[in-house]
Amino acid sequence: MSGEHLFSDDETRQVAEGFLAASPWLGDAEWERIVIGPNAGYLAGFDGVFPPDAELSEGQKWSWQVSFSDPAGTKQALSHEVVLKGLSHIAYGDHTGPEGFRYMRIQQWFTEPTDARRTIRLSESDHSLICQCALYGKIVFPTGEAETLFGKKLDMFEEQRPSGNQALTDSTPD
Repeated sequence: MSGEHLFSDDETRQVAEGFLAASPWLGDAEWERIVIGPNAGYLAGFDGVFPPDAELSEGQKWSWQVSFSDPAGTKQALSHEVVLKGLSHIAYGDHTGPEGFRYMRIQQWFTEPTDARRTIRLSESDHSLICQCALYGKIVFPTGEAETLFGKKLDMFEEQRPSGNQALTDSTPD
């Protein structure tokens, strides 16, 4: 095997883009082209930026990275390799109960033949699950439709809201 990933850069970038689109609480997203592969870091300048005319060695290739801030203000970064780590956690991890149920769509997508997988679209919620597993090893933020209980979004502060079922983003303190 030549060391190529069965998942393309385009596929993993789509996952990261879906995660960012579904996560309005993440800030300051900044995309950049990077080089991945053996000793790729040596090609970057002192500022960490890869020159556009960098000569790549065997096993190196151009890829992508996105940096952003999470709600705690911590700088995070996703890349092709980080998204693959999240996919591996979901596909090969031992998941039971609700966690296992959440991952069923992604696990099926993961096992599809490459050509079929590239025509099937995951939801933004699936993208969020993959990226959160990659970054944190678990789900730490709501993921859309996966966070509903009996057809209604779970809200632990419902009794404190003026209308009883107002979204978190709609309430503003006085």
